[in-house]
Amino acid sequence: MDKIFFNGRIRTLDDAGHVAEAVGVENGKIVFVGTNEEAEKIACEEKVDLGDRLLLPGFVDTHLHMLHYAFVERSVKLFDCTSVEEMLDAAKKRIEEHAGKPLTWLYCRGWNEEHFAEPRYPHKDELDALSKEIPIIMVRVCGHVGVCNSRGLELLKTIPQFSEIEKDVDLETGLIKENAVQFYYSLLDTPSQKEVENYITYSAKKLNECGFTGVQSDDLAALPGKNWKRIMNAYKALDARGELNVRHYEQCLFERFDDAKAFVEEGYRTGQRGDHFTIGPMKLIQDGSLGARTAAMNEPYEDSPGNCGNIIFTQEELDELFAFFDQHQMQAAVHCIGDRAMDMVIEAIAKSPYRKDNAKGRHGIVHCQITNPRILRAMKENDILAYIQPVFVDLDMNTVEPAIGTHRMEGIYAWKTMLDLGIHASGGSDAPVVSFDAMENIYFAVTRKNINGEPKEGWIPSERLTVDEAVKLFTKYAAYASYTEDENGTIETGKNADFVVLEKDLYEIDPDEIKTTKVDMTILGGETVFERK
Repeated sequence: MDKIFFNGRIRTLDDAGHVAEAVGVENGKIVFVGTNEEAEKIACEEKVDLGDRLLLPGFVDTHLHMLHYAFVERSVKLFDCTSVEEMLDAAKKRIEEHAGKPLTWLYCRGWNEEHFAEPRYPHKDELDALSKEIPIIMVRVCGHVGVCNSRGLELLKTIPQFSEIEKDVDLETGLIKENAVQFYYSLLDTPSQKEVENYITYSAKKLNECGFTGVQSDDLAALPGKNWKRIMNAYKALDARGELNVRHYEQCLFERFDDAKAFVEEGYRTGQRGDHFTIGPMKLIQDGSLGARTAAMNEPYEDSPGNCGNIIFTQEELDELFAFFDQHQMQAAVHCIGDRAMDMVIEAIAKSPYRKDNAKGRHGIVHCQITNPRILRAMKENDILAYIQPVFVDLDMNTVEPAIGTHRMEGIYAWKTMLDLGIHASGGSDAPVVSFDAMENIYFAVTRKNINGEPKEGWIPSERLTVDEAVKLFTKYAAYASYTEDENGTIETGKNADFVVLEKDLYEIDPDEIKTTKVDMTILGGETVFERK
């Protein structure tokens, strides 16, 4: 045997809830699960004393933007800004830092006007005051709204797709929404394949530090230039060289109907894989965000009369897309935050005449925030996955009710209800919208409190999860979402030796301590890819 981890509290997460003391690894697979006494009798090359620490299956984030996270880390980050003035100061500082080598563009991301003393969006004229030569964009935390300066707008008007996005561009204020934000990336310098590979390895390293051995990531439209073939080639090259330190299941995003179909017609299919890189579901975006009031609702927003948000695909287009995906053995995952968006996607899935023949028919809804009892029942009846982000409890708890009204609060952010109904839910972060820290995400799921511990009883406390349920969102249940339940997600013989070791036992400590618990080790295929010093 290659290696034995012993003297631990090993939560296998198997169906019997077995807790072991030791686990053995050979050729990257689990070959033994048992007691310390049994482990002592086994000859192996290396033994690792866990020191009574908790060992779990490696964490998997089932929805984030891994490449965009790395891109944002190198851009002007506005997440902590408390005013438009702070945003402008941060951008001005970056411009001044490059005075000797002028920038060709400036990308800023992360502001949230709801955290400002004076809640407002920045204005084109304020960005023009920074520069009229450099194209500048400041993208809101949600990624669905941005503000450009005049130079950025001038360039945006030159792209071939401008007629499609013109309705989402306000030339007076500089405000752009939805696909206009996405197509803005075509104005920025396209990174080389080597640069893309550097973005990937940077993100993987940071994910390993947080205990992640796997991701389901939306990347193909994540970088300037939107060169999805180059991004695919970068992942495949790293995988072929054995340099991809996470198991990657790609959520293949295309904003336009024809592009999504063309990708499938080129021969790509869910489940095509290398060692650590696998083609996952087609990713669609059906509405916007709650914060930007562009999530598609059945009734107008409480604080925005007449506004029901934005729909991207018509019902007819969704119907055609899901029938096409089912015909071609493709899984699909659709961004839906509002109830109207979910109703439309559920209808399209239910109507597809080919779903029963699709071996990759575990279709899902990403976010699933403004649900209700009717929607949840329909998700269960149609076996639709829920890709949920417990961290949004922290982000949204004070903004949801003013946006949608008290009468629509029943059944929203309903993680516990989903699990009780038997809906296959899995956990994600949506990084870089928010942090992909697994400990914080589990804390939010278990306590329903914000990062500061409020409210004391939790927000909608009836939807609190147990520690075991929250952990399984990022392990066992995540594996189901990628068809790898026979390979990952639990600690059982024959499965991949992907583990995370934590400094504290989440099952024993006060739930408020979960958010500060440290990851001590991350093991991928039996090899340590991170160890805390």
